[in-house]
Amino acid sequence: MRNLASLSVLLLPLLTLTSCYTLPEVPGTSVQVIYSEGGMNTRSPVDIVVAPVLDETGHSLAPCEVLRGAFADALVRRRYSPLSIGYIASTMETETPGVEGTPVPASYHPGTLGEDAVLRVSVKNWDMSAWEASQQLGVTIEVWMVDSTDTVGMELWGARYEKTLDMTLAKNKYPTESILIEHCCELIAAELMECMPARTPRPGL
Repeated sequence: MRNLASLSVLLLPLLTLTSCYTLPEVPGTSVQVIYSEGGMNTRSPVDIVVAPVLDETGHSLAPCEVLRGAFADALVRRRYSPLSIGYIASTMETETPGVEGTPVPASYHPGTLGEDAVLRVSVKNWDMSAWEASQQLGVTIEVWMVDSTDTVGMELWGARYEKTLDMTLAKNKYPTESILIEHCCELIAAELMECMPARTPRPGL
């Protein structure tokens, strides 16, 4: 019994040390909430327009459409109802008079589509300089939820995501680079939206 007790004392620090290296990263640690003053709970938006993602990097490398779809999917998991991106596009585009098949953006004002809020996403950094060598992607993104029913577009919630994604272990699970990038977008959107208050459904809503 004494030998077993001694062995357990020796193994305990080793197990503790091992567990430190196997603990997963806590979700949301790469997200800094910029603004959260109860606006989401006060206004309780349901229907959301995910605006076209803005690439502010100056290099046009960010997969804006993929990110937009990822944020729409992440909103669904938080029990919001994002309007279909296809519906938004078809509603907000018209044909140029006299030029068949030429789409032009229609004028848009928050609330035009009957939405409660608009999710605005802007990419500040999309660094792929280490992607080819080590599948590392540096990302900085800002997200704002804006009230569509308020005349001045009151901000309800805002956050900033900054992280270097290491996809070395994940790359073998995805057959193409584009699918791996899509997975990155899903991870980014999920972590950001996880930090935003989830919608609490109420009767009739």
